[in-house]
Amino acid sequence: MVGSFAFEPALRETVPMTVSLWQDRSAEAVHRTDFLVIGAGISGASAAYWLAQRGERVSVVDAGTVASGASGKSAGMLLLGTADPYARVVDLYGPERAREVWRFSQECRDLLREHVLGQDDLGGTQRDADLRLVRTGTVSAAVSKHELSEIQRSGELLIADGFEHEHLDGAAMHAAFGGEGFLGGLRDPHGMTVDPARLTRQVLAQAREGGASVFENHEVFRIEENEDGVVVLTSEARFEAEMVLLCTNAYSPLLHSHFDGRVYPARGQMLATEPLPERVIPWGVYCDFGYEYFWQLDSGEVVAGGWRQSAKDAERGYSDETTDGIQEGLWDFMQRVVPALEGKRVTHRWAGVMGFSGDGLPFIGDLPGKPRVKYLAGHTGHGLGFGFLAARKLVDMALDGHPTGWLGAGRRTLTGG
Repeated sequence: MVGSFAFEPALRETVPMTVSLWQDRSAEAVHRTDFLVIGAGISGASAAYWLAQRGERVSVVDAGTVASGASGKSAGMLLLGTADPYARVVDLYGPERAREVWRFSQECRDLLREHVLGQDDLGGTQRDADLRLVRTGTVSAAVSKHELSEIQRSGELLIADGFEHEHLDGAAMHAAFGGEGFLGGLRDPHGMTVDPARLTRQVLAQAREGGASVFENHEVFRIEENEDGVVVLTSEARFEAEMVLLCTNAYSPLLHSHFDGRVYPARGQMLATEPLPERVIPWGVYCDFGYEYFWQLDSGEVVAGGWRQSAKDAERGYSDETTDGIQEGLWDFMQRVVPALEGKRVTHRWAGVMGFSGDGLPFIGDLPGKPRVKYLAGHTGHGLGFGFLAARKLVDMALDGHPTGWLGAGRRTLTGG
């Protein structure tokens, strides 16, 4: 939760990426470009999109495939704000900063509609089907009296600040889910859920239409800056660029020690059910202060994630294996709050590694000693909510020197202090 992140080096796995002599084929191919984006998740795909929109030559490299990291393994929820309720962020950082962050994520969602998703269409569109997009809204749901109080207070503040929301009482939640697990909720009517891997691929496909090149399975092992630009060596090629944009989020500490103490990796686990014949979950749900989240696809599958709070220390690091304790706890929780899931079959279980910052917000900066290397990191599980617009801010800084405002890497709370 925002303001709650404490970095404990003993719990982090900061192991530099290595490429052996036998794996190094960087001398076999040379690619020249204006901008090289490292990372093909939602941030890197978005940076490539905005660069292509500006007419720049851009190449994207990734150690794996497009959306093979957290962008292809997340819950796929397009939410406003942070993991913490609005009221808590107001308490921590003041009303002005809270409004800035929420308006930023609102603008990000609006930009995705304009450039990628298309505008709301109650009848559905082919793009919606291709992206598994559900536009019925999202709900912050309370599993305790304390959370209900925070959600209710947040709703009052959000509505007063011009963010449209609807209060839901316990009866409404019971009618929606058929169980007694939720005491109330706060619905954002414009919230959406989406297949995050397909969304990332779509953004990158549109970047390719603008001339971007994508190089998958290119593990970066060296970044060198000289008077002519930046040289990046991957396991497969040498890239010479005017500037590099580092969009590797959780994996940033593996590329440079600057990110030690600024970004730490945390595993998130998820599961999916067999298709259900009817809709039992009307909205995307974010509950237990963001520790659980779930939604139902139009094709019937229910996807759910979370339960990380039961083993926070064990969930730090770069392992993307699932664990029995969290998977069982998550599934028990889901059957309790959505009784219609009882007895249904779980078909998929997976994990992804998220990049957390000290204050739960993403940040933009220059790599020390390498002013031609810019970066965006620290999405803290909300890459879909922040990434598309944050990447544009990164591009605007790189091309035009525009200030990054609260996204600046120098903000005081970046390392939780």
